[in-house]
Amino acid sequence: MSYFLTEDQKLIVQSVNEFCQNSKIQELAAECRATGKVSRELWSAMAEQGYVGATIPEEYGGMGYDFTTLFLIAENLALNSFPLMGTLTGHCLGILPILFWGSDEIKAKYLPRIASGELLLCGSVTDPAGMGNFPEWGLKEEKVEGGWKLNGTKVLSTNADIADLKVIFGRPEEGHSMFDHVYLIEKGSEGLVTGQQEKKLVPDCSDWGSVVMNDVFVPDENRVDDNGTGYYWFGLSFSQLALSGLAMSLGCFKMAFGFTSQRTRYGRPLTALQSVSHKLADMAIRNEINRSLIYNCVRLWDEGRGLECYRLGCAAKAFVTEGTNKTAHDAAVLHGGIGYTTPAIIGPMYASSLQLELAEMPGDLHRDFLMETYGVKPGWKNGQA
Repeated sequence: MSYFLTEDQKLIVQSVNEFCQNSKIQELAAECRATGKVSRELWSAMAEQGYVGATIPEEYGGMGYDFTTLFLIAENLALNSFPLMGTLTGHCLGILPILFWGSDEIKAKYLPRIASGELLLCGSVTDPAGMGNFPEWGLKEEKVEGGWKLNGTKVLSTNADIADLKVIFGRPEEGHSMFDHVYLIEKGSEGLVTGQQEKKLVPDCSDWGSVVMNDVFVPDENRVDDNGTGYYWFGLSFSQLALSGLAMSLGCFKMAFGFTSQRTRYGRPLTALQSVSHKLADMAIRNEINRSLIYNCVRLWDEGRGLECYRLGCAAKAFVTEGTNKTAHDAAVLHGGIGYTTPAIIGPMYASSLQLELAEMPGDLHRDFLMETYGVKPGWKNGQA
């Protein structure tokens, strides 16, 4: 991958690695893992490096990087086992509609505070009826004088409680197949209830729970509608989840290769067995394919090719996360019985890979979305747009 990077990008990758190896950052990261909670001090340290506002334009206090550079930052944070990767992914989902749909006034109001690390975001999409089951969503959006009144619940939201700004995805208008507006709700707003946490199968440093709205008033200026850009930027969000899968897969390969190189049978390393080396080879092949798919997707966005980015984003979300599960499974099996123990880490990683498949909808729906870009309408829509 390194031979595709510009000199500036190589320096940024190097700075990310140096940041993660800093003794103070490692101390904060260890404390974050021990408590299992999001560390605002660690988040502020990320913001000081420009990682939180990487793609926010310089005029709003951000770094003005393209999305390829953001992905390089995120990948290398993940490869260093940085504990706030889930927090960053949820935060970035909240930024995207502001960045691409927001008015100049909304951008001026929020982007500088986001870039500085003052505001941490969540992108809340999933309704209890299902993320993509728009016709059965329970969210009620009532137009009132000066704004909107919201009633309903969003579930399984990353950063649900800690987020200073909740970016609530509204029910798509009739005739729209994906999202076309969001509401920006500041923490502490009257009628807004958070704090209900879900327990993950494999605990991590995350805030994952519900956002409940009881007659929450949102002023007109804090409803952000599609300005004609469309929803193709969702390809970036899908690919960022795939990127988390790639980082996990690379870690699984490294652990499996290290273990089988050291473990012997009749005095020879397990890697001398063709069945073992071929499993490792398949992991390496998947990792290279996955990296190419993800970075091709984000480069298409940077080149202004939104539809193609969205198409590959859907492909990446399905293919990479499913491949991650396979790689983690094989890596755990190569560890033998040790792979089923907590200290070995590889077993919990295998279990954790499932969340990447499920987040922002499983692969079957992404295959439907992908085929829609070719003009094939999914049968489950039953006449809906």
